[in-house]
Amino acid sequence: MSERRKILVADDEPSIREILSIQLARMGYEVVLADDGEEAVAAYEAHRPDLVLLDVMMPRVNGLDACSRIRALEKKSGRRVPVIFLTARDSTHDKTSAALSGGDDFVAKPVSLQDLRERVEAALAKGKSS
Repeated sequence: MSERRKILVADDEPSIREILSIQLARMGYEVVLADDGEEAVAAYEAHRPDLVLLDVMMPRVNGLDACSRIRALEKKSGRRVPVIFLTARDSTHDKTSAALSGGDDFVAKPVSLQDLRERVEAALAKGKSS
């Protein structure tokens, strides 16, 4: 059997991390958790996930800056991982900022499980083909 795909989830809300972790594990993914953007970048380096789910508003390092740091690390490694932003903010400015920082998708919270599944699968399929 092939190795399970690994997803890094970074959110400063413990309940959201727990819900996402449970749902992604039920979908068959291995899940790595981070409390903030600083931990997300470290976890990215340590675990080499196949996909990153980032909250935009987090302490220490926000999701936008964490994504920019991940993209900088990828330039060195030559490997690009899809990044999906999860956030309670849903303005055009927020979506533009997410795209400019290197994000591949932007999902407003609360996200439905069906929408989460579809977006994760689409991002992983796209990441695999590029």
